[in-house]
Amino acid sequence: MMKRKLILMDHYQMLGRVVYWAAKMDTNQLRTLFTLITKRGKEPRIKQVIKTRQKALPKRKTKRRFSRKQLAAQKLFAKRARAGTLRKRRRR
Repeated sequence: MMKRKLILMDHYQMLGRVVYWAAKMDTNQLRTLFTLITKRGKEPRIKQVIKTRQKALPKRKTKRRFSRKQLAAQKLFAKRARAGTLRKRRRR
């Protein structure tokens, strides 16, 4: 049966045709069909990517100013991160 005719049928007609067609098949064909269907069910489904627009972050009105100590700490942190010698800080 052509795909176009199957698409134009309603749900119950199509189900009846499929059952009628499956009843005519021999057991080996049914077994292979069943294994193919179960394998297909275990495959991961393809997720549709829905593109959504991101909301723009609110812009700062005033520029943040860091103290000299904070800037020195940032530089030291960056230096240690590049060297790969970051030490865990102990809390008291």
